[in-house]
Amino acid sequence: MKRNFGIIVVLIPSLIVCLSGCGASGGGSSRRDGGGGSDEDLALVSGDEDGNIGNTDESSFTKNEDAHVKESIVLEDANQPVTENVQAVRKVLLSESVTMGEGDAGAFYSNQDFKDIAPADITSFSAENIPEKYDSRDVDGGNYITTVEDQGYSYLCWTFASMGAVESDILRHHDNIANTDMDLSEKHLAYYNVHRAVGSRDGYIDDDYRELVNADGDNNDWIFDYDTGYISVGGVSDYCINLLTAWKGPVDEEGGDAFDSVYGSANLFTDNASKPSEAYGGKYHVQGAYCVPGNIGNSLMLKQMIMEHGSVTIGVNASSKFFKDHSSTLYSTFDGETAVTADHEVLIIGWDDNYSADNFKIRPEGDGAWLCKNSWGKVSGKDGCFYLSYYDETAAVSNATAYHVAMEGDENWYDNNYQVAGFFTNVVSALEDEKNMVSTLSSSANPYGVLYKAIANETLKAIGFMSLDLYQQYEVGIYLNPVVEGGDISFEKDGPVLTQKISSISGGFHTFELDKEIELDEDDSFFILVKPVTEGRLVFEQAGELTGDANYDEWHNLTGNIHNSYSASGCSYYISDDGKSMVRQEDKDFFIKAYTNDK
Repeated sequence: MKRNFGIIVVLIPSLIVCLSGCGASGGGSSRRDGGGGSDEDLALVSGDEDGNIGNTDESSFTKNEDAHVKESIVLEDANQPVTENVQAVRKVLLSESVTMGEGDAGAFYSNQDFKDIAPADITSFSAENIPEKYDSRDVDGGNYITTVEDQGYSYLCWTFASMGAVESDILRHHDNIANTDMDLSEKHLAYYNVHRAVGSRDGYIDDDYRELVNADGDNNDWIFDYDTGYISVGGVSDYCINLLTAWKGPVDEEGGDAFDSVYGSANLFTDNASKPSEAYGGKYHVQGAYCVPGNIGNSLMLKQMIMEHGSVTIGVNASSKFFKDHSSTLYSTFDGETAVTADHEVLIIGWDDNYSADNFKIRPEGDGAWLCKNSWGKVSGKDGCFYLSYYDETAAVSNATAYHVAMEGDENWYDNNYQVAGFFTNVVSALEDEKNMVSTLSSSANPYGVLYKAIANETLKAIGFMSLDLYQQYEVGIYLNPVVEGGDISFEKDGPVLTQKISSISGGFHTFELDKEIELDEDDSFFILVKPVTEGRLVFEQAGELTGDANYDEWHNLTGNIHNSYSASGCSYYISDDGKSMVRQEDKDFFIKAYTNDK
């Protein structure tokens, strides 16, 4: 369960910029076992909107006091447009538990320019004839759900839920694999959340990492002898999206990638000192993390996602105030007040439209419930599962997330992943969402892009990027060996080698297969330009160093200060104020990935 320690953020402003890696010619709720929010509309923010990310005086920030967006902090203007073709945007910090924006479904489906464009995630929302009752453990004799696990004393419900979701997608699309043969490592995922990983393509994100440090010289630092403080770092789905789409796992649970103990206030740390396998090189690639707000209005979408992927993760409030009958039913409600952020992450594996409202400790307004797999062992609930009311108010402000996974030999398997942004969340608290912030630019349709250099002869097959809103449409362009002059790319001489319309229904991370393959020679530079057609918030990685106050486990043992170190690659670009060129960003990186296959 979540435990609060009143952590104070310490900000150490420092900018690390590396330009040598970019080629050119010419000049993301606590889910912690143990609080957060959303930013729906920047227009709701009021007050003095000036601020400085390097200033620890909170009076310099604009905090939105609206109940639904109270965790947003508006910082300085991000641009100064001099043409109506460029929209003014602000830097906005959001709680790490940010809920996806609902978007405009009507405008999305009525846009005639995109009537022939299939969304990248269309199969996730194509199921028809939705049954009244469904269980992914028994679908025409097939079982897409792995065995219930026990997270013990760890704070890692978020890893157990996400690995369960990844496992179910693999099982759903690979009928030659039995659910009893599938077990992915929660330890590997949790370890690389707060450890540096090396080996990314051309090293672009090797200098983007988080780590646990003893910043204050606390003598109660025995856990550092075992390097296992990460076991008491809670997390949210943002962390999983960052790690898994970077291909830092998933890996099978075996050897050093398996926990040896999950109980015992000392054994939890001393028995798990073996280092997991290397971050990269696994046999599974996560190519999509599809996120939809978990409110009852989206219940059809969640059911379609479950039928396509086997399950979705969801955040809940695990207080005994709301659970009933040994954690077998759950309904949280807050008497008209804003729902608090989730403190636990679980897996939805099915549903029952007729599950009686009378079964819950507090009676919801109607029948119907989600069937959920928990990570508290089989003694919890009914064989480790429980029912969550459709009307649960915590789930309503959480994101339901499904994963799309490729294995070697699949059509969507790619050899290489070019990426410049490692994390979009600055984490200082192991427990409290409101202290951990996601960096964004306010909603707009301004173009942005990333410049890469091929390190071998390769074929560019696909691109991928992150969105914080549903029902998004884009036009993308691929430029080969663009001319960079004074940090700007103008495209005045050569046009794109490919232009393409793309779209997505869900928020989250999506991979978009290109209409044609683009052949790259070693040292070729290629620029990916994203031009949003629908307005949306733009998430980015903010370069710099940030360290928070010390975190302690429930036995008051020091687990460490979380130190964030993110570098700017110099490869990310944003539209200039006059709209005539793309300007290199020396303090941030965008989450645009390029997927290539070796020749």
